[in-house]
Amino acid sequence: MSLATIRAMQLADSGFPSGVFAYSWGLESALAEGQVCKRSLADWVALDLRTRWHRFDRIALAGGFRLTGEALSGWFETVDALMPVETQRRDSAQAGDALFASARALRIAMDPGALAAQAAGVGHFAVAHGVFLRACGLDLGAALETSALSLARGAFSAAVRLGIAGAITTQRDLLALAPLIAELATVPDAQDLPSGAMPLPDVALMRPRQGRLFIN
Repeated sequence: MSLATIRAMQLADSGFPSGVFAYSWGLESALAEGQVCKRSLADWVALDLRTRWHRFDRIALAGGFRLTGEALSGWFETVDALMPVETQRRDSAQAGDALFASARALRIAMDPGALAAQAAGVGHFAVAHGVFLRACGLDLGAALETSALSLARGAFSAAVRLGIAGAITTQRDLLALAPLIAELATVPDAQDLPSGAMPLPDVALMRPRQGRLFIN
């Protein structure tokens, strides 16, 4: 097993302090309101991968991986402008802040362009994740696979912590989603821009609810 593979496995772990452990990206509200249940959880995660991750996060991450300096700062600003939901924009920047903090604690140097974007309040997680994974020594393909797997593992971990699904069930569902993750984790064209949204999670993300376990 190569060192890069070992690093990718570590970085895709839902327990890795990437900054998103406290976020369910709308899943908590959707579960509470009956929009998702144990039986449809895997379908929800698959739809999230096909829409939000593949159309938006994948492309945002690739830009963060490829660019440096002022061009990278500009990419953070572009991604910020393309986020249609203010709550999503805020939470994404907060999750990015947590990733920057983890990078400092782990002594992983982030590109100056990324640090400038964070200082400007637009250090969004998906872009910062690309910068971070590049700094960890992954290639772009492995970084995208790590990101997609992290999203799925994070969603299933949230469902377990919410008491909706069990660990064995979610591992079975994650295994079943592996071919989809491999299919979607393709390297985008350098000219692509993030686009599209998943309306149901976006609405669930914005909906206020008392007694939350997660930030959103």
